[in-house]
Amino acid sequence: MKMSVKELFLSYWKSPVLSSEEEKIEVLKKEKKQKLGEIEFRLESLEILISNDKLADANILFNYVVYDLVNYYQSLNGKKEIPKDSDLSSFQLPETKTKAFQFLKNFSQHVEVTETKLNEIFEGCLVTYNFLIDESKSLFRSKMETKLDRFKQIRKIRIISVTSILLLSLISVLYYQYKFPVLKDQTIKMYTFVDKEHPQTSESLMVSLPVSKTGVGVWNEYVFTLPEPMSQFGGLRIDPLEQRGIRFVLDDLQILDANGKVLYSKKITVSQSLLPEDYQDFLEISDIKTAGKQLPGELVEMISTGRDPKILLVFPTLQNAKTIKVKMKYIEAHKVKKK
Repeated sequence: MKMSVKELFLSYWKSPVLSSEEEKIEVLKKEKKQKLGEIEFRLESLEILISNDKLADANILFNYVVYDLVNYYQSLNGKKEIPKDSDLSSFQLPETKTKAFQFLKNFSQHVEVTETKLNEIFEGCLVTYNFLIDESKSLFRSKMETKLDRFKQIRKIRIISVTSILLLSLISVLYYQYKFPVLKDQTIKMYTFVDKEHPQTSESLMVSLPVSKTGVGVWNEYVFTLPEPMSQFGGLRIDPLEQRGIRFVLDDLQILDANGKVLYSKKITVSQSLLPEDYQDFLEISDIKTAGKQLPGELVEMISTGRDPKILLVFPTLQNAKTIKVKMKYIEAHKVKKK
């Protein structure tokens, strides 16, 4: 069935109006499809009977299936129906490379066959049924095609095309979002824990501040006020963001007491070994990697590789801590200029 691009996209989207002759053809095709459905149902019943050793019943049903197959083929070729239980010697076997109807060479409606023979004949019936399906499709395409068939074919191609375009668009959007993530509004969190031997954290010992996408690319200072239960600790877990694919720089971290005295400070810079300075102070760095080549003395630029990035720092136990200040900058990784 050939069709032009013009026909595919510019033809009517409504079902066509059929002529009286085409309507008759559609009715005839519907009847043939229903008959094929009936044959399929009988074949399924025959298979169940054979598998359950109901051989007598299978023999009875087999006689009906045989005439169903024969007369369907007769109808496809405009020949008269052969009455059930009549002689099949007049039936002309089709010239085909398949084994369709070959089982009829040893068929006798008056002789009950064994289970082995029934299984063999059943296989022949299945081959014949599939042959009739193919013959029907060929006939429908060559001699019984109507405007409705063409419309259905065009509609099918349109549905596949539209679905493919939508799916491709969705995949493209998702891939673009993955490849080039845009900073979203989220939070930066600080958890305190006891010390290196006891790094467990809990939501009750956590403070957070919002990170706004409007602050991307500029330095921002985040000031966390610690409640009394968080005033004494020997470790700090920093969750810098909740999104993968975002580059960030931590310039200065300070922990102060109520009087503003600095109890602890930290700059994450590149050491001569190209690792962060004082690397032993980092108990864990998760879902984060360094971002590209950097020189000793520079601030460590990092990039989140998952949705739960975190940095765990350990230090001598602090007393009476009241405030955490951290200066950070967030950058959308794909917008970073190469050095």
